[in-house]
Amino acid sequence: MKVIFFIKTINSMIQDITFELMKFFQYIYYFFRSLYYRGARNTFNLLTYESKFEKQLGIHTHSIVNLQKLTLAGENSDQNHHYQGASYYILYSIFNQLPSKTKAFPLIDFGCGKGRALFVAEQCGFTNLVGVDIAKELIEVANDNHANYKKKNQHSTIQFLFEDATQYHIPSNAEVFYFFNPFGEEILQKVIDHIKESVKTNQRTIYCIYLNPKYKAIFEKNGFEVFYTEKNKRYVEGIIYTIKS
Repeated sequence: MKVIFFIKTINSMIQDITFELMKFFQYIYYFFRSLYYRGARNTFNLLTYESKFEKQLGIHTHSIVNLQKLTLAGENSDQNHHYQGASYYILYSIFNQLPSKTKAFPLIDFGCGKGRALFVAEQCGFTNLVGVDIAKELIEVANDNHANYKKKNQHSTIQFLFEDATQYHIPSNAEVFYFFNPFGEEILQKVIDHIKESVKTNQRTIYCIYLNPKYKAIFEKNGFEVFYTEKNKRYVEGIIYTIKS
């Protein structure tokens, strides 16, 4: 029995070390990728904003988190991507490109993770914020951050929901939807279907922020038009799409 326990312990340690090494190499990969696509100056700005705004907002949203060991609200598959907070530098820029009239209506973050994007959106004047994530542990961290975060507007509401994005019921007045490449094409298409159905039910103009727009063709084939493009050097940081009823 002791030998079996010892072997299990060693296997667990090896798995943990392997997991941490994978995260380390992910950081290295993203750093050099940023240097290549954004250049040294923009990469420096992105890194500077990280420490500045984590402290300023009183939250902890650093790190890359893979989903393998987390409790999920839906099926675990390669359609669900890892958590990584979007750059503060990009978030402040892109949220301020949206029409001011959208700020009073719900903003939905699909794949909200630890909540960074919604806290920045609140700083930018949005007052009705909802985060949806498939991972229970990430939602717990988001709620811890929420408890420490000081709202810019005391009347703002922020909530985080442990839920599968494909099962989330979209508020009939939601006007802004945020995605930081949280999942693959199949799930993205299902979520877009729900958004379009919501627009049919309650006719309005809506905006979709899509950072790291790997599957931008999905939006375009579904009738969305480009409202704004955020670009650094040779890299498209994100696109704001719009569609009218």
